[in-house]
Amino acid sequence: MKTIITLAAIATMSTNAMAMSAYNSKSMTCAAVHEKIAQEGSIVLRYPSHHPGLMMYNRTVSNSMACLGQGAMSSASVPTSDDPNCKIKTCSFSTGKGPNKNH
Repeated sequence: MKTIITLAAIATMSTNAMAMSAYNSKSMTCAAVHEKIAQEGSIVLRYPSHHPGLMMYNRTVSNSMACLGQGAMSSASVPTSDDPNCKIKTCSFSTGKGPNKNH
């Protein structure tokens, strides 16, 4: 019985972690991307890589609270149907070396 309860708890936590929505940014306008981010807090955007046949994935966030424990909020861009450089916010880790170093 204890094992069943433990497995049920793990399954519930796993389901919550996998519940983040994923969208193809090239099939959305930049405004639609921003609307989804505002509605859901964070989403995963997928878009074609510069290398044919490969897809890129980017977790976008609405504010810095979504980055707690996952780095600091930073700027990035993704291609959308109306803007090849739609500005978004992501979480990025600082390594302490090179261009990502902490100041």
